[in-house]
Amino acid sequence: MLDETVYIYDDGTHAAEVGQLQAFFLGLDVNFKVLDITQDEAARQTVAAWQDVAEAGFPIVRIGEKIRALFFNANPNTLAPAYAPGVGVPLTGEPVSVYSAGWCPDCRHLESYLTAAGAPYTKTDIEQTAGAPEQIIRWSGGRRVVPTVKVGTAALLFNPPPQTLGRLLGV
Repeated sequence: MLDETVYIYDDGTHAAEVGQLQAFFLGLDVNFKVLDITQDEAARQTVAAWQDVAEAGFPIVRIGEKIRALFFNANPNTLAPAYAPGVGVPLTGEPVSVYSAGWCPDCRHLESYLTAAGAPYTKTDIEQTAGAPEQIIRWSGGRRVVPTVKVGTAALLFNPPPQTLGRLLGV
Protein backbone atom coordinates (compact mmCIF):
# COMPACT_ATOMS: atom_id res chain seq x y z
CA MET A 1 0.00 0.00 0.00
CA LEU A 2 2.96 2.29 0.57
CA ASP A 3 5.52 2.14 -2.22
CA GLU A 4 7.50 5.28 -1.40
CA THR A 5 10.69 5.56 0.64
CA VAL A 6 9.99 6.80 4.16
CA TYR A 7 12.29 9.15 6.06
CA ILE A 8 12.17 9.24 9.86
CA TYR A 9 13.68 12.45 11.28
CA ASP A 10 14.71 12.58 14.92
CA ASP A 11 16.55 14.99 17.17
CA GLY A 12 18.40 12.17 18.91
CA THR A 13 16.05 11.98 21.91
CA HIS A 14 13.27 9.65 20.77
CA ALA A 15 14.96 6.26 20.36
CA ALA A 16 11.96 4.25 21.58
CA GLU A 17 9.51 6.03 19.27
CA VAL A 18 11.89 5.71 16.31
CA GLY A 19 12.24 1.99 17.09
CA GLN A 20 8.45 1.59 17.01
CA LEU A 21 8.30 3.37 13.65
CA GLN A 22 11.08 1.20 12.26
CA ALA A 23 9.19 -1.94 13.33
CA PHE A 24 5.98 -0.58 11.80
CA PHE A 25 7.60 0.13 8.43
CA LEU A 26 9.48 -3.18 8.46
CA GLY A 27 6.10 -4.88 8.98
CA LEU A 28 4.77 -3.07 5.92
CA ASP A 29 7.90 -4.05 3.94
CA VAL A 30 8.65 -0.38 3.28
CA ASN A 31 12.09 1.07 2.63
CA PHE A 32 12.97 3.69 5.23
CA LYS A 33 15.87 5.80 6.41
CA VAL A 34 16.42 7.27 9.87
CA LEU A 35 17.99 10.74 9.90
CA ASP A 36 19.30 12.33 13.10
CA ILE A 37 19.21 16.11 12.66
CA THR A 38 21.95 16.52 15.25
CA GLN A 39 24.32 14.60 12.95
CA ASP A 40 23.00 15.46 9.49
CA GLU A 41 23.09 19.11 8.35
CA ALA A 42 20.95 18.50 5.25
CA ALA A 43 18.28 16.81 7.40
CA ARG A 44 18.41 19.71 9.88
CA GLN A 45 17.85 22.22 7.06
CA THR A 46 14.97 20.16 5.66
CA VAL A 47 13.24 20.03 9.05
CA ALA A 48 13.78 23.78 9.56
CA ALA A 49 11.34 24.44 6.69
CA TRP A 50 8.60 22.69 8.71
CA GLN A 51 9.10 24.44 12.04
CA ASP A 52 5.88 26.45 11.76
CA VAL A 53 3.87 23.20 11.61
CA ALA A 54 6.16 20.89 13.56
CA GLU A 55 4.86 22.09 16.94
CA ALA A 56 4.09 18.54 18.02
CA GLY A 57 7.72 17.61 17.50
CA PHE A 58 9.76 14.54 16.79
CA PRO A 59 9.89 12.01 15.37
CA ILE A 60 8.83 13.40 12.02
CA VAL A 61 7.91 10.95 9.26
CA ARG A 62 8.19 12.03 5.65
CA ILE A 63 6.59 9.87 2.98
CA GLY A 64 8.36 9.96 -0.38
CA GLU A 65 11.41 11.51 -1.98
CA LYS A 66 9.00 13.98 -3.53
CA ILE A 67 7.21 14.75 -0.27
CA ARG A 68 3.74 13.15 -0.27
CA ALA A 69 3.04 13.47 3.48
CA LEU A 70 4.59 14.65 6.73
CA PHE A 71 3.60 13.38 10.16
CA PHE A 72 4.75 15.16 13.32
CA ASN A 73 5.19 13.41 16.68
CA ALA A 74 4.64 10.34 14.54
CA ASN A 75 3.79 6.92 15.87
CA PRO A 76 2.41 3.74 14.31
CA ASN A 77 -1.10 4.34 15.69
CA THR A 78 -1.51 7.63 13.83
CA LEU A 79 0.09 6.38 10.60
CA ALA A 80 -1.69 3.03 10.46
CA PRO A 81 -5.17 4.20 9.39
CA ALA A 82 -3.73 5.71 6.21
CA TYR A 83 -1.14 3.07 5.38
CA ALA A 84 -2.26 -0.12 7.14
CA PRO A 85 -6.08 0.03 6.95
CA GLY A 86 -8.02 -1.58 9.76
CA VAL A 87 -5.57 -0.73 12.52
CA GLY A 88 -4.53 2.38 14.40
CA VAL A 89 -6.37 5.42 15.65
CA PRO A 90 -7.71 7.97 13.13
CA LEU A 91 -6.96 11.65 13.66
CA THR A 92 -10.56 12.46 14.57
CA GLY A 93 -11.27 15.87 16.02
CA GLU A 94 -8.20 17.49 14.48
CA PRO A 95 -8.95 20.65 12.47
CA VAL A 96 -8.56 20.04 8.74
CA SER A 97 -7.42 22.80 6.39
CA VAL A 98 -7.44 22.31 2.63
CA TYR A 99 -5.22 24.59 0.56
CA SER A 100 -6.61 24.58 -2.95
CA ALA A 101 -7.08 26.51 -6.17
CA GLY A 102 -10.22 27.00 -8.24
CA TRP A 103 -8.55 25.68 -11.41
CA CYS A 104 -7.51 22.39 -9.73
CA PRO A 105 -9.67 19.32 -10.48
CA ASP A 106 -7.91 17.26 -7.75
CA CYS A 107 -8.87 19.98 -5.26
CA ARG A 108 -12.52 19.88 -6.28
CA HIS A 109 -12.52 16.06 -6.09
CA LEU A 110 -10.98 16.03 -2.61
CA GLU A 111 -13.32 18.75 -1.33
CA SER A 112 -16.34 16.87 -2.72
CA TYR A 113 -15.12 13.70 -1.01
CA LEU A 114 -14.73 15.45 2.35
CA THR A 115 -18.10 17.16 2.04
CA ALA A 116 -19.86 13.89 1.13
CA ALA A 117 -18.14 12.15 4.06
CA GLY A 118 -19.32 14.88 6.44
CA ALA A 119 -15.76 15.81 7.36
CA PRO A 120 -15.53 19.45 8.44
CA TYR A 121 -12.69 21.45 6.92
CA THR A 122 -11.67 24.99 6.17
CA LYS A 123 -10.62 25.98 2.69
CA THR A 124 -7.82 28.36 1.75
CA ASP A 125 -7.72 29.45 -1.88
CA ILE A 126 -4.02 29.87 -2.58
CA GLU A 127 -4.79 32.22 -5.47
CA GLN A 128 -6.59 34.59 -3.09
CA THR A 129 -4.60 34.26 0.15
CA ALA A 130 -1.35 36.17 0.45
CA GLY A 131 1.56 33.96 1.46
CA ALA A 132 -0.28 30.66 0.98
CA PRO A 133 1.63 29.55 -2.15
CA GLU A 134 4.97 30.31 -0.50
CA GLN A 135 3.93 28.39 2.61
CA ILE A 136 3.02 25.32 0.55
CA ILE A 137 6.30 25.56 -1.36
CA ARG A 138 8.23 25.65 1.92
CA TRP A 139 6.31 22.70 3.42
CA SER A 140 6.48 20.54 0.28
CA GLY A 141 10.17 20.90 -0.39
CA GLY A 142 9.90 23.35 -3.26
CA ARG A 143 6.70 22.36 -5.06
CA ARG A 144 3.50 24.38 -5.39
CA VAL A 145 1.20 21.41 -4.96
CA VAL A 146 -2.53 21.50 -4.41
CA PRO A 147 -4.48 20.25 -2.74
CA THR A 148 -2.35 20.46 0.37
CA VAL A 149 -4.09 19.26 3.51
CA LYS A 150 -3.05 20.25 7.03
CA VAL A 151 -4.46 18.08 9.80
CA GLY A 152 -4.03 20.00 13.05
CA THR A 153 -0.43 19.85 14.18
CA ALA A 154 -0.24 16.16 13.28
CA ALA A 155 0.15 15.98 9.50
CA LEU A 156 0.57 17.63 6.12
CA LEU A 157 -0.50 15.76 3.00
CA PHE A 158 0.25 16.82 -0.56
CA ASN A 159 -2.36 15.87 -3.17
CA PRO A 160 -3.48 12.90 -1.08
CA PRO A 161 -5.77 10.23 -2.48
CA PRO A 162 -9.19 11.02 -0.97
CA GLN A 163 -9.59 7.50 0.44
CA THR A 164 -6.20 7.69 2.19
CA LEU A 165 -7.17 11.01 3.76
CA GLY A 166 -10.58 9.59 4.67
CA ARG A 167 -8.99 6.63 6.49
CA LEU A 168 -6.58 8.96 8.26
CA LEU A 169 -9.49 11.12 9.43
CA GLY A 170 -11.76 8.19 10.24
CA VAL A 171 -14.50 9.16 7.77
